[in-house]
Amino acid sequence: MGKEMMIALIGAGSALTGALVGGAAAVMGAARAARSAYFGPLDVARREGQREAYVTLLKAADTYEAETGTALGYARLLHSDPGERARYRSATSSAAMPQPVAASVRQVELEGPTRVAEAAKAVRAAAQQLAVTLTGIEDGFENPDEGLDPAMPDQAHEQHEALRSAINAFADVAGKRLNTW
Repeated sequence: MGKEMMIALIGAGSALTGALVGGAAAVMGAARAARSAYFGPLDVARREGQREAYVTLLKAADTYEAETGTALGYARLLHSDPGERARYRSATSSAAMPQPVAASVRQVELEGPTRVAEAAKAVRAAAQQLAVTLTGIEDGFENPDEGLDPAMPDQAHEQHEALRSAINAFADVAGKRLNTW
């Protein structure tokens, strides 16, 4: 009976171990399901907030890019007659203000994640650099006798292209973030 008892004890021990492992797996699975049920809607809400922030930045950046593109077309006419210069000056003046872009970037920084926030900061930096150059062009409108650095309109066009590239890079990073779970 010693052997039979030993076999019975081993069988009971194996059954108990199996029950414990199975029970632990069931508890962990239930906990994971409960966590998903709780955090799932929160994750969806967080993603929606991120999407809204990203869209706001893209709209502001696209609008700014379009306005600055128009202003740069006018910058080429800097040496035209004074009546023309006055009309072009207002377009350049309004395009030299990237505040909506900067405000949208702050919102993206809050929503994250870091890679998307860094891409948004690159958009802001490009917009601000272009604004500085456009301000210099605007000063050229105000003081035509002092002249304008002839390279400034070309520099502004390069910065405009850099802004366009930064916007495209942001859209790519933000799109990848929103399309991965």
